Amino acid sequence: MILRHALLAAVITGIAATASAQTPSTAPGQPPARTVTKDMPGPAAADARKLIGRSVKNPNNDTIGKIESVYLDANGKVDSVIVGVGGFLGVGERYARLHWKDLQISDNGEKVVINMTKDQLKAMAPYKYKDDAMRGQVFNDRGVWKDDSRAAADARTTTDTAAAANRDRAMADKRSATTTESTGDFNAQGDVSANAVIGAKVKNDAKDAVGTVQDLYVDASGNIKTVVVAVGGFLGVGSKDVAVKWSDIKQSRDGKSILLTTGLSKDELKSMPDYKYERRQPSQAAAPK
Repeated sequence: MILRHALLAAVITGIAATASAQTPSTAPGQPPARTVTKDMPGPAAADARKLIGRSVKNPNNDTIGKIESVYLDANGKVDSVIVGVGGFLGVGERYARLHWKDLQISDNGEKVVINMTKDQLKAMAPYKYKDDAMRGQVFNDRGVWKDDSRAAADARTTTDTAAAANRDRAMADKRSATTTESTGDFNAQGDVSANAVIGAKVKNDAKDAVGTVQDLYVDASGNIKTVVVAVGGFLGVGSKDVAVKWSDIKQSRDGKSILLTTGLSKDELKSMPDYKYERRQPSQAAAPK
């Protein structure tokens, strides 16, 4: 019996040593060193909010923790996530810090996987918040992250919108009383507004979104020839633009909105070659003298 207990203690000691060897040596509260990989860049701070609350699973699909907070590097990209682990030696919840580069994101961000067990996660050095206000937040060394750029952009947009409205109102006063503002979707002849198409979701026959219109290109006759559609991607990872023929997209009205549908599946769109935004240079013979 004593021999069996000794062997069991040796095995447990070996497992603890292995977990300790796999645990980053970064001191709690200090931003860990990070290597950015080409195939998995950190998402922007605005997108990082979507990570909070996600369950973290191991390769066996077992939940081993839950993302509580997100830490940003100096460039505003996700450096690491703070994960809550339920119960440790019978004492409440504890936290561990995981590098972004070690996480695997799939299913449009619904699944977050890391190659470790719950015991290995528990064995990591506990993370301690410098300020409890950071809990449940996207934060950096200066504190809780605030999208100052978005606020400034919104302010500029508001100002620009007001100025544009004043210009439009002044122009409208000079028009005939029968002139109306843009319909934003279809006109009386059934032609669709380009403003309504750009930025609209493209759906399949089952009304599931398969992409978003990024741009339209018109040929020399004034007909829409190419529709650039963004497909795939989550948090800035894996998104691509593809060129779709206008004839492959059907337009209809969904209340006051444009409804764009295509017979192409999401996989078919993803398999199409990447669209390259290239500007054709005028030939030397056609160039102005």
